[in-house]
Order: sequence, then C-alpha cells, then structure tokens
Amino acid sequence: MRCALLQMSSGDDPGENARIVRDAIHDAAAGGADLLVTPEVSNCLSTSRSHQRSVLRLERDDETLALAREAAGEVGIHVLLGSLALKTEDADGRFANRSVLIDPQGKITARYDKAHMFDVAVTESETFRESDGYRPGTR
Repeated sequence: MRCALLQMSSGDDPGENARIVRDAIHDAAAGGADLLVTPEVSNCLSTSRSHQRSVLRLERDDETLALAREAAGEVGIHVLLGSLALKTEDADGRFANRSVLIDPQGKITARYDKAHMFDVAVTESETFRESDGYRPGTR
C-alpha cells in the first residue's frame, strides 16, 4: 500500500480548505497512492467560536467531506480525513472533532468522534498503575 500525507495549514475558510483537500486527493492518486491522510480539522481551524458557529456545518452538509467523497470516488483511493470540525445536534451545541474514512467508491466506511481527554473524568478503576503492569510511555 502506498500512502500520501497531506500537510496543510487549515485556515478559517472551509471552502478554500475543501478545495485543497480535493486537489490533494487527485494529486495523491496521480502519484500512485492508495490512501491519502489529512491532518486534524482539515475543514476549518479558527480560534473564534463565533466564526466557527457561522461556518461549520453538520456532517451531511460539510463541503470538505462532500468534495473528499466525490474525489475519492473519481480517482479510486481511500481517504482518511484526520478530522473535521463539525456541528452536532447535541443540545449543548458542542462541536465534534470527527475522523472519517472514505473508501475508493466515495462511501464513508468509518467515523470516530475524538474525545478530549481534558474533559473526561477518569475513575480510580480506569486509572493505569505500575502495580497493574503499566509503564510510562506504554498503553
């Protein structure tokens, strides 16, 4: 398997970021890649929550995802979107940081919402201890 990695500086313009991802998919396939992997928040990186609220979309409406699916299907490669910042229908209005795997037909085959460990309360029974065989730097 030949993999291509996209290094990009995602900005706060989702349309521009979507076009960069789309073009990278075509370039990766032309270079013989079977898989293109993009970085986190490939669709919109912004420090402004109000800007994010105005430009982010639900998964079904996200332009980067739509163009990535279309391009993957056109050129026949897998695409792993490292993540997309997406609106959710959660009552608290929280955004999702969702990783999406697209197959060579342009279909979504897997998705994963990344958890922010800073927001997670770990119970004593979930804590790794050296007495349990845990060594720092391992899982």
